[in-house]
Amino acid sequence: MAMTVQGSDRIPNEALPVAQLAARMRLADGYEAIPGEGDRLRLLLAAAIATVERRSGRVTIARDVTVAGERGEGRRIVLPVAPVQMLRVIEMAGEGGPVTVGGALDAQGGIVLSEGVRQGVPLRIVVRAGYGDWEMVPGELRQAVLMLAEALDTGEPVGAAVDALIAPFRDVRIGGRR
Repeated sequence: MAMTVQGSDRIPNEALPVAQLAARMRLADGYEAIPGEGDRLRLLLAAAIATVERRSGRVTIARDVTVAGERGEGRRIVLPVAPVQMLRVIEMAGEGGPVTVGGALDAQGGIVLSEGVRQGVPLRIVVRAGYGDWEMVPGELRQAVLMLAEALDTGEPVGAAVDALIAPFRDVRIGGRR
């Protein structure tokens, strides 16, 4: 069974590119003085980031991400997110509750489990994933986020343009499902 994303840490408000979105939307200086305007822009950015991350399989701003699923054949687990910076914890279901098991990141951003984890056992894995802060995110993904956030506000269709920007970052899976 494939691993699926169960959730992630919330992106701190200070990490969101609110000023860049305001500039793209040509908002007047002092927009933050309008009650609720900063919150509205942060909500648009959070929704746009979530959409771009879901479509691309890439985590933009670095944070902890939880994935879960059953251990399949072999010891290697392919993660549904990238880039992975660090493995935080691997837990398997045990009779008395979760049991921490060993593992390590491999060169392709997957995880190699230690011996002793049976096939079919439910796993919960927490990794630190993402490019870093906003400025470290590749330009195409930054552009896709800003374009989508603006479109969410105006209602303009930009699906094809956003898909074209994130296409190079999507993993190609031959003979399988996305």
